[in-house]
Amino acid sequence: MPKTKPLKRILHTMQRGQKPQIRVKRAKILGVFSCKGGVGKTTTAANLASFFASRLGKEVLVVDANLSAPNLGLHLGILEVENSIHDVLVGAVPAESAVHVHNSGLHVIPGSLAYEGDIPLIDFKASIEPLRQKYKLIILDSAPGLGTEAVAAIKACDHMLIVTNPEIPTIASTMKTFRAAERYRKPILGVVVNKVSGRKFEVPLSEVKRTLGWPVLMSVPEDLKVRESLTAGAPVINFAPKSAAARAFMELGERVWEKLGFKSR
Repeated sequence: MPKTKPLKRILHTMQRGQKPQIRVKRAKILGVFSCKGGVGKTTTAANLASFFASRLGKEVLVVDANLSAPNLGLHLGILEVENSIHDVLVGAVPAESAVHVHNSGLHVIPGSLAYEGDIPLIDFKASIEPLRQKYKLIILDSAPGLGTEAVAAIKACDHMLIVTNPEIPTIASTMKTFRAAERYRKPILGVVVNKVSGRKFEVPLSEVKRTLGWPVLMSVPEDLKVRESLTAGAPVINFAPKSAAARAFMELGERVWEKLGFKSR
């Protein structure tokens, strides 16, 4: 008969030892913000999301957090949806039921262009919290400005990316977004200066950086291919990958990838 005491001691020692830690996946939430409409915030969010989807596939989700004027779906060629972020926020459906899979593999929760109801309480954080264990990255395309919708997106995100244009009024307004980030203690990854044409009236990038006091992650040139891509309902990095704007957005993706701490390919 084999002796059982040594075996019991071994098992007892193993039980007392450190148990393996199982890390639950928890998505990083990146909010894309702008001080006003028309600066290219949604274009930036759509292209950045598409870039990350090319690396992480179905583990990337982009959410339209612009309830008043949702157009993320238009940028991605999603025109009609059964369930939207509006339905999620009013409690009509869980967030999982509003996820649409883009043909690129990107997961999207679009807004509804036809929604006319009231949303008395906007809580993006609570609404998307159940999805954080499913994805590695969630990108919020915020409403422009600093109204209720934008503030709700700020509260929900872990990091902020701010989009501006090289024009004095836009840069001056962007300062308000920086102050909001400080107020809610949200870290800013950096600034994207979009629609840069190099005209004399534009503010030089060095002055943009000095005025805002924050790194400019990328300067994206004004490019007609971006407008063409919007008509086609596809991010420019997919529609015209060799265009100047597409190359800039892909380089932006590389820099955001690094700043968010994702592992090298």
